[in-house]
Amino acid sequence: MKKRMLMAAGLALALVLSAAGCGKKKEEPKTQPMTVESTVETSSETSEVLPEGKMRSYLTGEVISSKVGLKRPYAIMINNIKDSLPQSGISDAEMIYECKVEGGITRLMAVFQDVYKAKKIGSIRSARHYYIDLANDNDAIYVHFGQSKYAKARIEKEKIKTISGLSSYGGKVFYRTKDRVAPHNVFTNAKMLKEGLKATGISRKYPEGYTARFKFNKEDTPLAQGKTAEKVNIPFDSNPYFVYDKSTGLYNRFQYGQKHIDTENNKQIAVKNIFVQYVREKKISSHDHQDLKLKGTGSGLYITDGKAIKVKWVKEKESDRTLFYDESGSEVVLNPGKTFFEEVPKKSVVTFGDEAPIKDKTKTASETVKK
Repeated sequence: MKKRMLMAAGLALALVLSAAGCGKKKEEPKTQPMTVESTVETSSETSEVLPEGKMRSYLTGEVISSKVGLKRPYAIMINNIKDSLPQSGISDAEMIYECKVEGGITRLMAVFQDVYKAKKIGSIRSARHYYIDLANDNDAIYVHFGQSKYAKARIEKEKIKTISGLSSYGGKVFYRTKDRVAPHNVFTNAKMLKEGLKATGISRKYPEGYTARFKFNKEDTPLAQGKTAEKVNIPFDSNPYFVYDKSTGLYNRFQYGQKHIDTENNKQIAVKNIFVQYVREKKISSHDHQDLKLKGTGSGLYITDGKAIKVKWVKEKESDRTLFYDESGSEVVLNPGKTFFEEVPKKSVVTFGDEAPIKDKTKTASETVKK
């Protein structure tokens, strides 16, 4: 009997000790919630609090009105042949893309979010199928006056809603001036573009859950490393180049041997960032229509504050947005400001300083096509 009582007492004591031990184990992790709490506090300390009605632009990273910043931008095709110059309104675009088209010439696509800054935009030209990908990168509304057969086929097949000059509503959105000859005299403005939205039913609201394509520094942050890039030479027939202005921190653009000027305000095109995207290019018609491979991966450059670094661009699926990564594999963080994108054929090379750009010497129809 005593033996049983001793055994029972021992068992009871063991249970008490075990319970006490378990209690201690539960108390030990109390430091973990404190760590999480601390992380949250640190995160909130570094997060930015902006005035009511303000936000960081998805396109430039600058602080702007939410009324503007929450509207989808327009991606407008801009004539860049010498006979069409000077251009109107493009100094107000948040982004500009340049691609090669037929005959060795280039065409620009200006991306406007705060479109009301520009009283007159143009001259406007026709669509090319690869510009659609560049517009989609920014969920932009594609605006054009005419289109190649390849662009037309893609727009119809993919049921892409665009604002087109060759439409029943075209006269409400575009107008021709008398100071230039066709086809270099087509222009538009913010109020007319709004008529295009009404006619097509296109919404300027971003889709639910939309997030910024790029990451931006809160303020100008020079690259820690990189090649000196105070003059950037782009290998197109119009001989475009950028010169870094240390006093403004911007790159001023030149082409055709002169300053690239917006005639509406007499301002030279100036941007904070330049992306060079080397892409595969091929001729797809006897009229020298081009095709640029913008899906997959490739090399390029990110240029800001007088320096350039090598980058890798990635767009694995057509529905993806093109992103850029540095040599360490980290996503490129842009400085706040406007960005110019140069879509350069792989066989050509961007150079710096007084060195001439290396142009593709492959014989194409561009040698016989009238410019």
